[in-house]
Amino acid sequence: MSEANIQENTEGALPARRDPHHLRRAVIIWAVLSIIGIVAVVFLAPLVLPVAADDIDAVDNGTLVFFTALAVPVALFVFVFLGYSVLAFRVKEQPTEGAVPLQPTTGLQIGWLGITGLLCLFLVIWGLFASYQQTVAAPANPLVVQVTGQQWLWNFNYPEYGASTQGQLIELPVNRPVVFEVTSKDVLHGFAIRSLGIRVDANPGQVTTTTIVTPSRIGSYSVACVELCGLYHSYMWSSVDVVSSSSFNSWIVSQGGHL
Repeated sequence: MSEANIQENTEGALPARRDPHHLRRAVIIWAVLSIIGIVAVVFLAPLVLPVAADDIDAVDNGTLVFFTALAVPVALFVFVFLGYSVLAFRVKEQPTEGAVPLQPTTGLQIGWLGITGLLCLFLVIWGLFASYQQTVAAPANPLVVQVTGQQWLWNFNYPEYGASTQGQLIELPVNRPVVFEVTSKDVLHGFAIRSLGIRVDANPGQVTTTTIVTPSRIGSYSVACVELCGLYHSYMWSSVDVVSSSSFNSWIVSQGGHL
């Protein structure tokens, strides 16, 4: 057999080398989409996040925006490389040879574990710092509102004033810290005031206390049940009005409470 035939047979038996341009293209696509995604998260977040409580804006919203922006390049890394691999390396006919096996690289494995470990450590530190900020900034004597869910309405009680209301409009004073103590009479409900950043499960036989929020904008906001709780779940909603202190005092008296 001639040397030319041996070389031809050898080249035919060896798998084709990987094209380095594929990796470069995939990285460029991933980087561009990541930048666009992060910018979109930062600029669109104010349109969907709670806006009626300044303390929520400062801590929870900032944390949510940061974590979402951080998740964008991670998610796109998976989707871009998966999609690019499917499109660029698809084979219409049955392959005649096996795929080229990937050889493990110690440096790559150590680097991957190191980067992901540092990322997880950073997220833990960020969460602890945000929790510490909320603890330090918590006021000593907030307004307590006791919330009890039942099929299919909410019961509200103001123990400080001896006032209560059932399944209708409630009021909160502007710029006064509020904490909700939430429970249920029957099944699991979900108590949510989206504009105040409140969302907590109402569990039967258990009281769950929300973080303290300070309504900072006068207005009317929706109270909803966000856990499927039965046939008329969609009707289990109410409203909360954030009003001035004088209006709140008048409302308390109208509900049979005392000042």
